[in-house]
Amino acid sequence: MFRKLRIHNFTSFYVNYTTRVAVDPTLKENFDTKVFKPRKHPGTTRVKLVTIPPDIQRAIKLVLDDAGAKAHYEESLKLSNYIRSRHLPPEDGEIDQKAQKIYEKISNKLAKKNNTDLTEEDQRKHENTVRNKVFSVLKRNVYRWGNIAYDQATSLQYLMSRAAPEYAVLVRILDEIHKFNPEYKPRSFFDFGSGVGTGMWAVNHFWKNNIFEYFCVDTSTAMNDLARLILCNGRDNVEMPYKGFFQRQFLPASLDLKYSIVLSAYSLFELPSMKARLETIQKLWNKTEDYLIIVEHGSNAGFQVVNEAREYVLNLKSDKDRVGYAFSPCPNDNVCPRYLEKETPCNFLMKYESLPYASKPEVYADLFSYVILKKGSRPSDDPQWPRIVRAPIVRSKHTICRLCTAQGELKEIIFSKAKYDQTTYRCARSCNWGDLLPVK
Repeated sequence: MFRKLRIHNFTSFYVNYTTRVAVDPTLKENFDTKVFKPRKHPGTTRVKLVTIPPDIQRAIKLVLDDAGAKAHYEESLKLSNYIRSRHLPPEDGEIDQKAQKIYEKISNKLAKKNNTDLTEEDQRKHENTVRNKVFSVLKRNVYRWGNIAYDQATSLQYLMSRAAPEYAVLVRILDEIHKFNPEYKPRSFFDFGSGVGTGMWAVNHFWKNNIFEYFCVDTSTAMNDLARLILCNGRDNVEMPYKGFFQRQFLPASLDLKYSIVLSAYSLFELPSMKARLETIQKLWNKTEDYLIIVEHGSNAGFQVVNEAREYVLNLKSDKDRVGYAFSPCPNDNVCPRYLEKETPCNFLMKYESLPYASKPEVYADLFSYVILKKGSRPSDDPQWPRIVRAPIVRSKHTICRLCTAQGELKEIIFSKAKYDQTTYRCARSCNWGDLLPVK
């Protein structure tokens, strides 16, 4: 029996009440012997709240104090709000199509008012009136996209408002690799759109003693100078503590060099079209040895960019050297069901502690969309547990979980105390948005 539900204004799901799930049989013994507890089952997200490391905080404070950046604090909040609310640039022909529709609508409306035959002079006036109205409507309704020019002041504003949430999100994402591939030791790291260096801080949280080369690309010289200054503890004219650290303004042309982990975090919005974004994804994937990570804001536009990259890479299956699969968050390589719905983005929530600079540190949350793409084919022993894609609704004696499954479907399952075994019920009840639910 199927029924379509809409609960708390969430996206519609088809609920199959005949669906029965149970804890993954390979884990049953570990649950029985208390190796795993339902509250801390293997699918739970380990990173709940992230704070920028104290040594980096001290360097940031020194940099901001020296630059007199406190005066820019209000502007930094405006910049952060603007970045979160951005739309993608319009594609070729998109504005022309909108203009044509508006033209036809206005022209027909005016034609109904003028039932009499128009003279040639009246016709010219009519056309001018229509064009002026079309231009006026377009001016109000077409998004004016432009990439952000990060000069010294804007870079400092970005550091104040965006460093903490971006670092937290990246630690949360990289922990997926560290958790499910604990023996993995990356040797190199490539950061496209490296900004103030949050990507490097995050990989060093896990693999500081393993990575021997950091290659950071950012078109802004002010951003590059700022990132380097923070790594040098906020001081000029001191030796860089990382010998294998390189900065460039543009992507290198050589395709020979590959890097263990390649990251593009909050960078693809600066590219002027889908064509430019996909060309960049292709270059980044060619440079990837193990993992390619794409991260954007958790808005509809941010999710669209992430999904573009996911679809592009997963459709390269004809080329054996470039084949890959979705390592996280997707338990499948099918077309994203969230994208097919077009109602709500696939996004997740990360808590972080703000920088204690202009005010006391406070806990905030940031929405983000991401995908980790791994080179090679999906292993045959990959459990492909479903992902919790919205906060579970916990009620008395039952919990409602919204899941993205290994079959590429969105399912909503009601775990009731009466119908499920205790372990499965308690695992579902303790899950949070973004966790994997270890069931089959």
